[in-house]
Order: sequence, then C-alpha cells, then structure tokens
Amino acid sequence: MDQKLQETLKYITEMNRDEEFYKVYYQAGKSEETLRRFLKEVDKEDAVRRHLVIPELLPDIISYYMDDSEYFPENDERNIFISKHNRYTPGFTHKHNFFEIVYVYSGECYQNIGRERLRFRQGDFIFVAPGVFHNIEVFDDETVVFNILLRKATFYQMFMPLMKQNDIVSEFFSEGLYNSQHINYLIFHTGENGTENVRNLMIQLYQEHLFHDACSDQIMIGMMTMLVGLITRHYLFTMESSLIDNVCQAPDHFLVLNYIQSNLGTVTLADVAEHFGFSVPYCSRLIKASTGLGFNEWKNSLRMRRAERMLLNTNKTVTAISEELGYMNPETFIRSFKKFTHMTPAQYRKRVCEILE
Repeated sequence: MDQKLQETLKYITEMNRDEEFYKVYYQAGKSEETLRRFLKEVDKEDAVRRHLVIPELLPDIISYYMDDSEYFPENDERNIFISKHNRYTPGFTHKHNFFEIVYVYSGECYQNIGRERLRFRQGDFIFVAPGVFHNIEVFDDETVVFNILLRKATFYQMFMPLMKQNDIVSEFFSEGLYNSQHINYLIFHTGENGTENVRNLMIQLYQEHLFHDACSDQIMIGMMTMLVGLITRHYLFTMESSLIDNVCQAPDHFLVLNYIQSNLGTVTLADVAEHFGFSVPYCSRLIKASTGLGFNEWKNSLRMRRAERMLLNTNKTVTAISEELGYMNPETFIRSFKKFTHMTPAQYRKRVCEILE
C-alpha cells in the first residue's frame, strides 16, 4: 500500500490529541464532581492555542457564526477545505454563510439542524444550507465524520449545472445564493457499503488535503465534482430534505410540489387539486405542511427563484422571463422581483455576474 494512503487511513481511524482530550472531557462530564476536577486541571493557555471547545472555561472561543474567510483567507489559494470532525467534541450550535457538506465515513452520529434532531449512518451525505443553525454530535470511538467546505465562488461554479434544473435539488442550491432558504438540508443515503467509487473518492480527497501540493487544489475540484455527480446520479431516489420529510413515505408532497414547479406559468390551486383528485382544502393544507407557506406565497417564491436562475443562466430579456413565468406585464414582474430580492432584475443579473467572476 502507498505510504501516503497508509498515513491517510491512519489519520482517519486513529484518535488524535484533541480527540483524546475531548474523550476524557466527555467522560468527566458524567458527574459534577469529576467535571469540576477535570476543568481545574485544564491548561487554559494550551487550550486557547489549540482552539479547544470548552464552554465552561472558554465560552468566548466558540464562534456561533462563521464565514468562508475563516477557512479561505485571501492569501490562501485553496478552494476546498476538508476536516475530520473531532470525536467527543461538545456539540456547539453555529451557522455560516456557505454550504457545508457532511459525510459519515463510518458509524453513526446525530445532527441538530434547525429545530430537527436527525440520526445519520455510514454512507450518508448531508448538505446543510447557509444561515441554518446546526451542530454535530459524535460520542464514540468508531464513528468518523468529515466536514467538507468549499469557497463560495467555487461552490457556485461547481454546482451551476444542478441549479439549472426544475427540481428540489436545484431549488436548494439556488436559494443559497442570497440565503433565502426554505430548505435547510438535503440528505443522500449511499448505504453502509455505498459504491466503492464514493468511499474511495472521499479517501483520495482527504489524502490530497493532508498532503497538499501545487496540483492538489485542481485535483480536489475535479474529484469533488465527480463525487457530487455520482451521488446525484445513483442516490437521488434516497434523497430526504427538510421540505419533504421523506420522499418514499410522502409521495403526495413530492408529486404536488413538482407539479407546481412544472406549471408555474399558469397553475392555480384548483388546477393542482383537480389534477391529483384532491379537495382544494386538502391540497392547500398539504402545501402548507410541506413548505410552511400558502399556495400563492409558495408559487410566488418558486417564480422568483426560477427568475433568478433564468437571469443567471440565460440571456433572456426581462420581458421574455416575465411572460414565461405567467405575468401579465413586465412591470408587475419587476415589482414582485424587487420585493423578493430588494433588487431589480437588471441589478440582480449584474451583481451575480460580479460574484461569479
């Protein structure tokens, strides 16, 4: 076996110094007396240097809001940052202005995302949206979890193809551009064994991160693009989201929401109810339960996000976009778009181009 691969697997599986500290800390916390003795013996200066999360001693060291400049400073040319989540770390709640991808390499863990507490198992990929409070809990020796962070500009370049579709996945990524999230997370279950390609790609990605050289960044971008492609190609049917509690268990939600997306220009609530054979009140309740919004609010938000994608990905005029989305005239569309984004369509198109340059 290649020496770098051996070292990478060792980094993945063996407990590091911080994990050993957190494990003792975790065990000490089972009683007030042992915790008090443990905290008394902590070297605070060393803990600050190592940026250890110890809420009782160092509450100010915990950052509840993070932006990508913390991981990608201006003088750093890296576009992808991968870390192994330290086992036994206290679960501190935080949010950030970028998407985070979590991969459960082995074992199982819990994540609190928004108001939900979710259990994840080996092979799960979790995409957490910007601006959503969450934390990770890993309290055993066998579980290994990776956190994957991408520079914002790189993220949108890589995920641009997924933002051009008319489905829940595209809505999720498109919303993140201006943090107008209705969907807090997406989950893809690749299974305990997964495909060999997915697991091997994660190992190779982490190896490139650990042994970074002048070529690593470009290689990692290619690997990450392939990884997401494999997940969406082979495991889209396993997808769960905060919008759809469970696609397999709630087909009505999935079908109704996709029908609305596919007929945005002309669809009415009565059309949806008639198409699926539901009563109008039932259909209204189903949409409200799925999205948190009434039919008209949800339809309008879909129109606005569709308009964002069209402004981003096409050269269509504002008039053509307004007609395609079913508006009677461009002025009504412009007023609605400005109310939704606080920018006119022309201002939005200009700003997005500047972000992605």
